Amino acid sequence: MRRRLTLLQERIAATKANGLRREIPEDFKYNKKKLKHLQHVLHNVNVSLGTLISALAEISRVKGRDLSPDGLLGGLGYILPVKDIKQTLITSVHQLGDVADTIADELTNPRWNVEDDADVKKVIKEKEEVEEQVEEQIEDITPEDIVTSRETEDTDGISKTAEDMFAAAVCDNLKTRGPIKS
Repeated sequence: MRRRLTLLQERIAATKANGLRREIPEDFKYNKKKLKHLQHVLHNVNVSLGTLISALAEISRVKGRDLSPDGLLGGLGYILPVKDIKQTLITSVHQLGDVADTIADELTNPRWNVEDDADVKKVIKEKEEVEEQVEEQIEDITPEDIVTSRETEDTDGISKTAEDMFAAAVCDNLKTRGPIKS
């Protein structure tokens, strides 16, 4: 998981590098009642992030070929390679972590004037705990767990990819059913 930029100078440099900059008018009035919504969002993102990292850790413990002979999961239109599922979960963890960091930064924005708000401190502390939990679980996941071979052995000893095997199975299935009648 990417680390949150904690030093102000690093955060400013990163903002300039990304080309993003917030221009907030000085006369803008922050409504503290709306802050509760951000707190709830951050809490829900924290819970989601914890659940998502648990799913990633669980699926990373098994090789794709142990789950399916062709390295694919699903059926009836929802078919994905195990490798792609693992990569999607990794990407989702990073993106959800970025959302959590962004909301936490907004909650600590001095313009809200909530430095002493116990609820804000509680949800920020919860985010940091989840972040530590995520980092611990990600350390247990090795690159070998994520990148799995998509090749399997055919009975003839010829190596085929999962996509080739799936395409062959679909063709065989269509041949045995015959033409579709309207």
